[in-house]
Amino acid sequence: MTRRSWEAARPYVVAPVLAGLLLLALGKRAGWLGLGAGATSLLFFRDPERRLDPEPDVAYAAADGYVKSVEEVEETSFPGGRALRVSTFLSLHNVHVNRSPVAGEISRMEEMGGGYAPALFAGSEENYGKRVEIAGERGPAVVVQKAGMIARRISSWTSVGDRVGPGDRIGIIHFGSRTDVLLPAGSAQALVRPGQRARAGLTPLFRYHGDRDIREPESE
Repeated sequence: MTRRSWEAARPYVVAPVLAGLLLLALGKRAGWLGLGAGATSLLFFRDPERRLDPEPDVAYAAADGYVKSVEEVEETSFPGGRALRVSTFLSLHNVHVNRSPVAGEISRMEEMGGGYAPALFAGSEENYGKRVEIAGERGPAVVVQKAGMIARRISSWTSVGDRVGPGDRIGIIHFGSRTDVLLPAGSAQALVRPGQRARAGLTPLFRYHGDRDIREPESE
């Protein structure tokens, strides 16, 4: 766990642990539930180190989880108004740290109002979220972070003007969630398919046209 992930986890850890200790001090066995809840919350906010030797013409996964969809969608901020989007569902046991798919500069960040439907449901398209636009070396890229129905919070670790590399941390979604990565339609092909597992900062998500096949690097 890093300092930033601990700051995100602290509200979910300190309160149940203190309550558990108090109950135990009063002789209440229910205090063990509070300690267990605090320890479990720590697992949700883990932030492992990952090493990547990036291919210059590849965009990598922004989230751990399984690929929910690969599709072309409307995206007015991109040339031509269309985007190729890969959506990844993060279950509670996944690492919830999001990472940049490409090298570039954060050009825009915005919050998107909405509901808190379970990330697996179609209604999650309209969930509260944050949108991170990156001026990449091969063109624009967008990461959309969607909150789930439990904690409903997203912590950002970057700001407009920051430089990021492939696999650099950009934030964390609290508990269950969904993360989308979008590139301009026609600029790249998807390297994943629905149902496939992805790891943030390691799994190749897109390959810009004209590049050779690559393999996912080993995590250390």
